Amino acid sequence: MKTLRMTDRWVRTISVESGREEYCDSVLRGLRLRVSSASKKWSAVTRRGGKQVRTNIGDYPEISLSDARKHADHILNVKTQAAADGTIISGDDIFPALQTLCEDYVAQMKSKGQASHDAYHRALIRSEHSFCNYMERALGRAARAVDVKQEHAVDWLRETFQRSPAHSRHCRAYLHAVFAWGLKANLDFTAASNRKNYGVTVNPVAGTPTGPKATPRQRVLTKVEIKRIWERLPDVCDPRTTAVIRMVISMGGLRITEISASKKDWYKDARLCLPTTKNNREHHVPLTAHAKQQYQIALAVSNSRSEYLFPNTYDIRKPIDLTSLGKVPRRMMSDCGVPPFQLKDLRRTFKTHLLDSEYVEEREIDIWHNHGQHSDVARKHYTWAEYKSVKQRVANKIDQFLDEIGL
Repeated sequence: MKTLRMTDRWVRTISVESGREEYCDSVLRGLRLRVSSASKKWSAVTRRGGKQVRTNIGDYPEISLSDARKHADHILNVKTQAAADGTIISGDDIFPALQTLCEDYVAQMKSKGQASHDAYHRALIRSEHSFCNYMERALGRAARAVDVKQEHAVDWLRETFQRSPAHSRHCRAYLHAVFAWGLKANLDFTAASNRKNYGVTVNPVAGTPTGPKATPRQRVLTKVEIKRIWERLPDVCDPRTTAVIRMVISMGGLRITEISASKKDWYKDARLCLPTTKNNREHHVPLTAHAKQQYQIALAVSNSRSEYLFPNTYDIRKPIDLTSLGKVPRRMMSDCGVPPFQLKDLRRTFKTHLLDSEYVEEREIDIWHNHGQHSDVARKHYTWAEYKSVKQRVANKIDQFLDEIGL
């Protein structure tokens, strides 16, 4: 075995015609490079009990010389400290498993109250087609975070794209976010102490396209379609789901997630008090006359032991599942002859009709929908008004519009 001062140019150009040769770095003695006609593999070698112990780092060029030195230095320090303490370390103590990285990221999302943590957990860890399961199938063993290469990410995203082009964009975003977070593990100078070193030196998703762009929707339901949906809801879904969608209509197209996940104690003094919304601010709106009726109906069909007004059928500790709500438009289209639509189109529908018929001003409906309220510095940092009179006026106009439809 030859010992020499490795350079980037030397590592790039070294080759062997047959067999295998190993080289030791004179800068970091424990770093080894095995060169064969097919590959160049980095490893770190330590001694324990008079025997050499080899820890694989990865392949060149996925791991450059500088990164290999960092990995080897980390491995040597960890093993030296373990020997001094008399402790036995596992592979996960040196470079954590991929699942550990994903679980740590999901855990910090939970601690911040981010509602999308379950989607990340499902796509990266829990589901049959998750990234962790894909890596285990690809390597034949549980993968470490440092094992992930760009081709792994691309292949997984390609498989996901073949199943669902739209979902592949979300999966790419999930994976990119996890590895970006792992990269910053030891770079956050504001942290009191360094986070766990995952061994991540590059983001395997960087450079991959974001996938097909979603076409902005322009669907606006007619007044006749709104009335038909309202009347036929009991025929295509259960009373609980009917109550959710009728509440969204009664409240002039507030966000589906805000209504479906609303808790009983959010309804106070004929007002809906949303503690946090898309812009991370509270949003209080008066209940319309139609919404007050639907609130009483929702209470009657709700589970009295659940804190949610629209609880999940199978687990009352959770709100109604959005998947259940997403099935309603498909049933409406097949059973009731309603042209294709989505529940999120209700927001656009109400805004369009209320403005076209001059029920309200654009600024007023934006306040009601809590939309675009913090698009500039003044509104973001200095405007904290509740606009009570404006919201009450919009609520009255929504009732007037619904009365004219015949609801």
